[in-house]
Amino acid sequence: MARATALPPSRLSPPTLPLLPLLLLLLRETGAQDVRVRVAAEVRGRLGDTVELPCHLLPPAPEVRVSQVTWLRPDAPEGSQNVAVFHPTYGPSFPSPQPGKERLSFVSAGQSTGAGQGTEMELRDATLALRGLTVEDEGNYTCDFATFPRGTSRGVTWLRVIAKPQNDAKAQEVTLSLEPVPVARCVSSGGRPPARVSWLSSLDGETKETQTSGPLPGTVTVTSRFILVPLGRADGVEITCKVEHESFEEPDLKPVILSVRYPPEVSISGYDDNWYIGRSEATLNCDVRSKPEPTGYDWSTTSGVFPASAVAQGPKLIVHSVDRLFNTTFICTVTNAVGTGHAEQMVLVRETPNTAGAGATGGIIGGIIAAIIATAVAATGILICRQQKKEQRLQGAEEEEDLEGPPSYKPPTPKAKLEEPEMPSQLFTLGASEHSPLKTPYFDAGVSCTEQEMPRYHELPTLEERSGPLLLGATSLGSPILVPPGPPAVERVSLDLEEEEEEEDYLDKINPIYDALSYSSPSDSYQGKGFVMSRAMYV
Repeated sequence: MARATALPPSRLSPPTLPLLPLLLLLLRETGAQDVRVRVAAEVRGRLGDTVELPCHLLPPAPEVRVSQVTWLRPDAPEGSQNVAVFHPTYGPSFPSPQPGKERLSFVSAGQSTGAGQGTEMELRDATLALRGLTVEDEGNYTCDFATFPRGTSRGVTWLRVIAKPQNDAKAQEVTLSLEPVPVARCVSSGGRPPARVSWLSSLDGETKETQTSGPLPGTVTVTSRFILVPLGRADGVEITCKVEHESFEEPDLKPVILSVRYPPEVSISGYDDNWYIGRSEATLNCDVRSKPEPTGYDWSTTSGVFPASAVAQGPKLIVHSVDRLFNTTFICTVTNAVGTGHAEQMVLVRETPNTAGAGATGGIIGGIIAAIIATAVAATGILICRQQKKEQRLQGAEEEEDLEGPPSYKPPTPKAKLEEPEMPSQLFTLGASEHSPLKTPYFDAGVSCTEQEMPRYHELPTLEERSGPLLLGATSLGSPILVPPGPPAVERVSLDLEEEEEEEDYLDKINPIYDALSYSSPSDSYQGKGFVMSRAMYV
């Protein structure tokens, strides 16, 4: 050290001394930036409840030690105040009388490090609890963390104090008038901030709102009145008071039934324009709408003469027998606590019953009945038509399925065509019996061949028998026919064969199955067969 101090000043580097404090300052600022405080920007608490102001040190690095935590209120009425202080060695303290240690507390207090002499508490969660919230507690609160070696970090929280209002709505009974008056009132008491009040109504009215101090300091009471011209039609109408406040999850709706007092509104019913001399049990009714209820009814006439056969029973006038004195105007007067109302009904007495009116009434009734019957008939017809169309559609669908599906019958298996060598063109003809319907041969084993008629066979003529007569097979209905030789027979056989070919062509066209089941040539049909069978059996 002596040598170092003995060195001349010129041997020391001039920039070295200013850089050391600058480096320490940079390290301190960097550490301060790394340490952060997490707080809530705004906290809402209800009046009289307990609220917590969260404050946490981030990140909780092991090398960072908390020297002290302080809660301040910079905008207090008396100036900036230290509300609460926590020291790792000395613990919590609450220097300010308001809110005071009776209402304040730290929610949690760190962990024990065991370093140095004694036990020190490090506080990294400085959440502050405030009980019995009052309006005066509303304001800004600052949470300061003093750390080593990073320095001081802080966060600011705004504490809002709210109060849930109590709401009530009632109708104000009013009397009929031509001037607008309040007919309903809605009160939202003790809200902080003031509640928002509005009206939902189908009536054309106005609202008037006033604000006064609430039951607790710092609260507000809002009174809203619904104003309109009270008429009789407004009585019994429902309107709704709607109250909105930030403490409500949804608006509070208060229904109100209006009450308007008005004098009687009177009308007379029961006259059917068919009062004739001698009619009995006629009635007039005095119909009234009023609030409050009527207190008295009075029947009179404009002529001043009241018929003796008419009896007044409250709102009814019962006539036992109509005479000429009823040819006047009747008056019904009704009174209640608000006022009086009346109505008039002129009566025309006829000499004979008014059949036109009865006919008109009967016609109306008959028309209604006829309309009902016509409607029923039309509905029935529509239902029947729909049912028929449905059945036709079902029947058509079944027919289409039958046409598209396989045939319902199974044709017999066609017999294989026999391939035979060509035979000499021996022409022959059949008798007229060929065109007779064939019958199934019947054989009886108990009868000899001589007794029963055996089926007649035929044989094709051989080459040796060309010159001789041809024996043609006949059906069971005829006998064999001898055909003399010669050109005429050949010509006749040729003509018959051509006709037979034309008939086969015609059958092939009208029924393709016939071709498949038939033999390829006339000779095939007889070769190797015992008797003649018509081809029509295969069709």
